[in-house]
Amino acid sequence: MIELWRGCVNAWECDELGHYNVRFYLARASEALANLAEAAGLNPIQRSDALATLIPQTLHIRFLAEARPGAPLYIEGGFIGHERTSAEVILVMRHSGSGKPAASFTIGVSHVAPASALPFAWPTRFSAAAERLAVSLPEQARPRGLIARPGSRPASMAAAEALGLPVIGRGRFGAAEMDAFGWLRAEFLLGRVSDSVTNFATAFPEEWAMHAGNPSARIGSALLEAFIHVHRWPRAGDGYAIRSGLKSAGPKVRNIVHWVLEPATGKPWWTMEGVAAPMDLDQRRLAEIDPETQAQVAAAVVPGIEA
Repeated sequence: MIELWRGCVNAWECDELGHYNVRFYLARASEALANLAEAAGLNPIQRSDALATLIPQTLHIRFLAEARPGAPLYIEGGFIGHERTSAEVILVMRHSGSGKPAASFTIGVSHVAPASALPFAWPTRFSAAAERLAVSLPEQARPRGLIARPGSRPASMAAAEALGLPVIGRGRFGAAEMDAFGWLRAEFLLGRVSDSVTNFATAFPEEWAMHAGNPSARIGSALLEAFIHVHRWPRAGDGYAIRSGLKSAGPKVRNIVHWVLEPATGKPWWTMEGVAAPMDLDQRRLAEIDPETQAQVAAAVVPGIEA
């Protein structure tokens, strides 16, 4: 792997859990992806005058170790494989001091025209460069708590209503969230969900009790792994509603499905499955779950829901 980004965790990029917010992991991965594209002989893919760019279609992310304020980090990566108009990329974020992995990103990208987001073939120089930058998927980047592929059940507003999925987030995408071509930047695939998940009371009753003024401990919900499938890319001013359901609940972790839908059409912008767990904010470890809460969470599982 080659180095593609180096920096640190800014205090203002950290959230209520006291560590790097998930959106900023993905923001830095987007910078690394652009540097990998340049290393492969492509022109700068994030400039407004670019004739081609790369857009993620699928993202599998594992959060492997906390990154706290001030922590120095770097990202290395390469190509796992490529087809006529697409490629699969692996990026690994590491703590600079120890080399310990902080996160991994396995990203399926399409080579597209920026104005239309329609795919077209790589330039002839790309194949040789991608072979030179070819790497194997590290063991720590492989899926652990979920199956990294799109689900078979179509996401829609009608399906969300039929399953009784609550609305945990609602709003509009703003101009500041867009890239140079007017499409939503990738970090907000996680950012908008991260901003909303605290409203998902049935999935995290411990955290909800804290916000309701009845805490047994200071609890937050920590994302450990995620798979995102992008169906369409929003523009500034487009609306969204996040409908979420609990797929499964174990003694330690919970698999949660989020459908980010366009209210006007009922169609999905993107769908996501996350493996999350309640975190004790004082002990800095996953919280112990009492049997009563475990039964309460298990009763909230929605049979058949998929990302």
